[in-house]
Amino acid sequence: MSGLTDVPRENEPETAHSHESWVGDVLRHLAYEDQRLSEADILTPIPEDFVLTWESVDSILSAAWKTDREELQWAMGVQIARQVRYDSAGAYVFHLGYASPDRYKRHVRLENIFTAYSDSTWGDLVEEVIEFFNDPKQEYGWSLEPAKQNEYANSVITYRRDLATAERRIRRALLSRWLRLVPLVLMPLVLAVVGWGNLWPEDVPDLRTFNSVTISVMLLLVVVFLVGFFLRVKDKKHGVRSVFLLRRDLEIIHDRWILNASKTRPTAERRDGYREHIPRVIDRLRRDTRLYRRIHNWFQWGVFFASVGTTATTAFWETPQPGKTILIALGSFLAFATAVTGYFKFRERAYNLQQTADQVEQHATAFDLGIAPYADADAAVNLKRFAENVETLRMEQRKREQQLEQPHQGQADVI
Repeated sequence: MSGLTDVPRENEPETAHSHESWVGDVLRHLAYEDQRLSEADILTPIPEDFVLTWESVDSILSAAWKTDREELQWAMGVQIARQVRYDSAGAYVFHLGYASPDRYKRHVRLENIFTAYSDSTWGDLVEEVIEFFNDPKQEYGWSLEPAKQNEYANSVITYRRDLATAERRIRRALLSRWLRLVPLVLMPLVLAVVGWGNLWPEDVPDLRTFNSVTISVMLLLVVVFLVGFFLRVKDKKHGVRSVFLLRRDLEIIHDRWILNASKTRPTAERRDGYREHIPRVIDRLRRDTRLYRRIHNWFQWGVFFASVGTTATTAFWETPQPGKTILIALGSFLAFATAVTGYFKFRERAYNLQQTADQVEQHATAFDLGIAPYADADAAVNLKRFAENVETLRMEQRKREQQLEQPHQGQADVI
């Protein structure tokens, strides 16, 4: 415990009854100026030039760890995470069992730990420091009691597992429905073609090949239908579950999670988890960017090849056929590609998403590094400012998406 001067060793007074019994146990394990304090030092005054530092606080917590007192178990799990960019007055506090030593935890000011008076003693110092950290309701980056922390962590795991299971069941039910629906729609058409070919065989060049092909198609449709039938989602309790019922179950899972989070997770906790959610937001933005850019590029390459093909077809085929058919197909594709890219604006959507992703990533990096505009000494202020900036960027992104859906006059009105 640096910064302390030696305490005069006079007749050791008896332990004060105003202090808790564990204070003396902590003092016996607390080194001071290479000397071991005793239980009687509870009443020894603190030197006037005493300066409480985070090293001193850490020494007191380490001494509490050695006492093996049950009433100090919460404080014994507390550790201090010093941050280089802050002065010695502040540090991040975290609990080994319920938090992690990262920069998103609450920044605790040193003056909140101990208030020194002219008659303050070693017992006052130890008791005040330990009691400050022994309260699990203190907001050091966690604001739930240990039992609530475990309960909430388990609820998050359960929610994520139930959500993934429900979404997977919905996808399977949709696949099963389509695999059963497509054969049912196509089978009458195939049977009609088979009947036409066998009733008017003179219109079919090779009836044996025709029947072989149609029978193979019907068998394939039957196999597809059976696969879809066996892929149906079933429960032992409710039997076959439709897509509607599965989606209703998914909504129930979301509603339960909202109710649970609103009861067990205060605003400070939700804000702490917001930063951890940002990488998934950036990944989703970049994934959508790649999707729109890929669609735009495919259409552009198609337009390029169709344009070249139209010119080449006109030059090589002087006769109407087959050049005319090729020109019709290429011209139709050019008109379709131009209309689709002009209406859906894939390039503009990709650009907007890329811009938003870059801006959000820039704010996340600045927050991690503690640079402007997130250079405040209080981590809670930085996190609040970070959430506001990111949500503003996402709102601007949604407005740009809405503008792309509007006609030109509507865009002018929105802007």
